[in-house]
Amino acid sequence: MLVSNPRRINHEQLHILAKNAKGGIDKLYLHWTAGTYGQVFDDYHINIDEHGEIYLTCNTLRDLKSHTWHRNSRSVGITLCCAKDAVLNYRWKPVFAGYPPTEEQVEQMAIVVAILCRELELEISFTTVKTHAEVALLDGYGPGQDDPDLRWDLFTLSGLPETKALRPGGELLRKKAISYSKTMLTAQLLQQPAEALPQAQMV
Repeated sequence: MLVSNPRRINHEQLHILAKNAKGGIDKLYLHWTAGTYGQVFDDYHINIDEHGEIYLTCNTLRDLKSHTWHRNSRSVGITLCCAKDAVLNYRWKPVFAGYPPTEEQVEQMAIVVAILCRELELEISFTTVKTHAEVALLDGYGPGQDDPDLRWDLFTLSGLPETKALRPGGELLRKKAISYSKTMLTAQLLQQPAEALPQAQMV
């Protein structure tokens, strides 16, 4: 369901939310809404809009949300506000109808994953962080599996800013999140809200 007045938060607030959820979360699942930019949905705990804005649609990260089939318990759903009418072509390449994931969204999702995993004390790995496309392939409703309820969120993504080439979305996001997590070890960026930093460095 659409949220009309979602609460916008910054990284400092996200750190606090994650600290408060420590011990109750084991997994992070990464999605897109299949809506337009500017549309925030309450199926997820965190929505990330076109320019990297973070919106919270829960009271705590332990709230039960309906983001991932059979996998909602002890998990956080994070989504990009994008991908309305997107399709996979015959070569398994995404075709977007005006709302592709933006570079700012992808970078922000990686930062959010880094913050959550740091505060929840979760390793950033395939075991703990998966895209909906990766989950769907494991559970039998992903690309090429002929399920009418196909899900392929973040199946592939552009490797921007390093390269325009498409790469597996989960691998790309985990790699970026690990890089941001290492940067966080050096520290002071954690105290700054996203709005105060260049868009490609939103930590």
